[in-house]
Amino acid sequence: MAETRRDRATLVILKRPSRLIILNAVALISYLLVSWASGSARHVFSEVFSRPDSLEYRAVADWIYGARASADASAWRPFLYPLLLGLAQRVGGILGIWFLNVVLWLITLNVAAAATNRFVKSDWAAAIVFVLLATNLSLILLTFEGLTEITVVALLAVWMYGLSHLTRRPTASQAAWALLPVSLLVVVKPEFEFLLVVMVLVLAIAIVRGPARGLPSVVLAACLIPIAVQIAINIHFNGYFGISNIGEKAIRGYFLSRLDVAIGQSIDVDAARLKLVDISNFEAARLVLNHFGDAVAVFASTLFENLVAGSNFLIHGHTLLARVIVATNVSYFVLLLASIPIVGVAVWRARDGRLALLWVALLNIYVSGGLTFSQGDRITIVALPLLLVTGALALKEWKRGIEPAPTPSTASPAPGSVAV
Repeated sequence: MAETRRDRATLVILKRPSRLIILNAVALISYLLVSWASGSARHVFSEVFSRPDSLEYRAVADWIYGARASADASAWRPFLYPLLLGLAQRVGGILGIWFLNVVLWLITLNVAAAATNRFVKSDWAAAIVFVLLATNLSLILLTFEGLTEITVVALLAVWMYGLSHLTRRPTASQAAWALLPVSLLVVVKPEFEFLLVVMVLVLAIAIVRGPARGLPSVVLAACLIPIAVQIAINIHFNGYFGISNIGEKAIRGYFLSRLDVAIGQSIDVDAARLKLVDISNFEAARLVLNHFGDAVAVFASTLFENLVAGSNFLIHGHTLLARVIVATNVSYFVLLLASIPIVGVAVWRARDGRLALLWVALLNIYVSGGLTFSQGDRITIVALPLLLVTGALALKEWKRGIEPAPTPSTASPAPGSVAV
């Protein structure tokens, strides 16, 4: 029996390079199987720019690289993703875009696993997060699209890794790791403006309270340069001060339009869009407040619809894969509901601000998920790395809370677990 246990320990405790090689081999096998079974691998040249949004990103990319004189979409599509998309296309054509997405997908898996390891100090937890991300069909299908989602999950993974290093008194490098990925997220997908504001406030307060304020303050300001660049682009080329007007377009074109149908003011969403396209912000707010209960119901139903939806990127509507995607998303919806009280108790017990910030990022995505529809799981699937890492950290803190307190002679603070 002792020999068997030693053998098992030898198998489990692999050297780190070996473990990474095995995990990435599993990821690549999963990727090849899904891409072939779905038909995406055989249609990559026709699929990358098959969606209206991807055509807008390409138009902005062509404008950035001087291939066209103007691009109206630059008013609502920030510069960073078109910049990457255009560079990849000019280096490798359509295959260059696909290769960029695959690289970002692999970065997501590895960095999310590394962040999990730092947060919970468990190789097993890190491996589970890696495998769950690597086998997620929706994320694999999105690598064949000229859309922002894979870039978003990669930046979220990097942010989580940076957040795992954050302490109460952040150094300059900690501030950069925690803020720059969020700043870049905003100039890829502007919905993360709320998370950016929260991170700036948290870091500014922490820096002011810290012993060294000079360099961390400079770094904090430098991390906001991408935001300043985007605002300057819109002032100069689009005539308004702001990062993007995509939020207004989404709220009017989706949320308010569905609300207008729900209260019986329009016969369908298309009619509502024509009616609401030019209303002022004051009128939009009044519409929501006058029908607040209906607005909450529309938001909740839309969010639920997105959370348990299938993928819009199955080329031939593969029945088995479609069922697996829906079943997976329903499972993660149940996990989300179960994690809410666990996270709440864990934040209260551990006083770990990093866990609270992870939850803020999740809420940021889910709020956006309640404002638009007919997108399949594309809007909310980007929350998956956050959900898995947040769940792992919350479970660790929950377990620590129910275990007997260590004696003073054995107690020692967990490295990297300092609250923000």
